[in-house]
Amino acid sequence: MKSGSTAISARTADAILVAARKRFSSHGYDASGLRTIADLAGVNVALIGRYFGSKEGLFLAAVPPTLDISWLVNGPMSEFGTRAATIMDMRSIRGFDPMLALIRAAASPVCAPALKTALDRQVIAPLAGRLDGVDAEARAGMILATMAGYDLMMRVIGIKALQGGVGAQRRSSLAAALQHIVDGDTDRG
Repeated sequence: MKSGSTAISARTADAILVAARKRFSSHGYDASGLRTIADLAGVNVALIGRYFGSKEGLFLAAVPPTLDISWLVNGPMSEFGTRAATIMDMRSIRGFDPMLALIRAAASPVCAPALKTALDRQVIAPLAGRLDGVDAEARAGMILATMAGYDLMMRVIGIKALQGGVGAQRRSSLAAALQHIVDGDTDRG
């Protein structure tokens, strides 16, 4: 009977995590109430406390673990810009996007320190490890900043300049900017 109970607990926790990811992605940390997340998951709100302790605990269990960038850094770094730009455009059709959830939660004083740690450990370090040349960590930070800024302007704020036009041209421009940082071009003229 214990194994059945464990399976139910795992399904319940997974349902809560899925609901939390959707809510944090669409509304941000501060505008995501535990009751709303529990309703989306179809569970009693007390179960969130049982499994995750708090709203912060739920956020940290739901969002930072999804920051696996192996899909981005595995492959030739000479093609990084194109790969990253293509993925950034594909994100607009996915259900949950951890980058969007991070952007929306970044202003929360409760989450900001944990986000910084997660980004340093799970994004900056592995990306810097794949970059040749000088200032790899700083360049990894610039890559993340470029991608986050693109997401912010395109999908959160929705500026007109990024909404119109040809998607291929937009992807090409983003790919070139990212590749420039990856290649460590040092022409600082």
